[in-house]
Amino acid sequence: MKHILLIITAILTLCISCKGKGSVSVSNDPSHDSIAAIDDNRSFEFLKKLGIEYESLIAKDDSLPAPSDRDFLLTTPEQCSLLRGVITSDFTPSDTASAYLVSVRQINDNVILCQYKYLFSDAEDVYIATYDTDGHLIDAMFAGNDWDKSEFAYDLTDSTEFVSVNHTLVYFIGDHEFTHNHEYKEIEHNVNTDKDTTTYSQMASMTCNIEPNGKIDITMEDGYEDGVFRLWRGSDSKVEWKLMNDMLSLTRYPYSDKHVLDRWDDLGNRVDAASVESFDYHFFKYVFLPQPEKVLKWVYDNRDYKSLSLTMPLGFYYRYTPQSRKIIDEAIARLDNPAMQAYYKEMTELWVSNDLYYEKSNSCDVRDRGGQLSPFTELLFMRFLITERLGTTIRSFSSYHKRYKENGQSGLGQSQRFCGFTS
Repeated sequence: MKHILLIITAILTLCISCKGKGSVSVSNDPSHDSIAAIDDNRSFEFLKKLGIEYESLIAKDDSLPAPSDRDFLLTTPEQCSLLRGVITSDFTPSDTASAYLVSVRQINDNVILCQYKYLFSDAEDVYIATYDTDGHLIDAMFAGNDWDKSEFAYDLTDSTEFVSVNHTLVYFIGDHEFTHNHEYKEIEHNVNTDKDTTTYSQMASMTCNIEPNGKIDITMEDGYEDGVFRLWRGSDSKVEWKLMNDMLSLTRYPYSDKHVLDRWDDLGNRVDAASVESFDYHFFKYVFLPQPEKVLKWVYDNRDYKSLSLTMPLGFYYRYTPQSRKIIDEAIARLDNPAMQAYYKEMTELWVSNDLYYEKSNSCDVRDRGGQLSPFTELLFMRFLITERLGTTIRSFSSYHKRYKENGQSGLGQSQRFCGFTS
């Protein structure tokens, strides 16, 4: 009997030992980390409450997936809940655009990353954003458009096509660290042999770390260039291409980056007539619209010792459409500083009067008493001619900003308004 009890005890001990070892082996399995295997979906509860079927969208690979036809189409309530502050500060769904959830990824116990694509016209913008487990937006960044796109440029010969290729990859090198790589290639494609020859390639790489609080921080930027660039023809095409690359790089900075507006300001001082339109568009769409108050406060705080090139796109879009003017006016109204609101009241009046000046310059009296353009007016007028854009004139108003601070009012007297400038 004792022998039987000993055998039973030994068997039970062995079973318990094996069970314990099995538990340890599962928990130590390197393939089951905090990203690849998510056993509890409590972190994604806010998506479930919105009615989003997120299970199939959980990213288990090292790279975020490229947008595809399998992405989850967001309804109007879902878009309003998730995309406000990502695409625009007060996002409103559009009848001419659609938004999709591409993937979700757990960064840590308190932070979730969502990847979106936003389709409008013939463009496909991609965004990534971080949220807490209650669904509150923490940070976001524009991640590029048309992640995989090949485009015919022109025929080199009867049998050879010149093709440009863009490819974007967001690759996680750790639970909370990723690289954003954008590759551009120029390829000669032989239609007879179906052979491709790369004549130029360029890679722009940015490494980002997602902090424990969900903020996205750039830790390194790198890139390379190989071959002879030749897509854009013309003596200044390489300069334009470099400026355009700088713009695109800055559009992909996280919204929380503390130095991005300084870099945009520096870039605004280097744009020329050929690239100013792209500068205005990219800054207004990818920087101002998601964070208008941040931009307005930066311009106000730097009004005395910066060139204020960031007022160019604001001035242009203030006159562009009633909708864009309304967006800027509403952002100004939300400012919690009366001095800022007074400053921008003067600024918006100046933008409108610039528009009046441009439209009626032939009939306006912009000459001094001697019948000549005053030096200040001539400078402004030449800036119009050089850039063919009104917004650039704002760089010339250094005295306006200086007097505004000193006197608490506009540096331009009523007699110095456009359509009636006096020297």
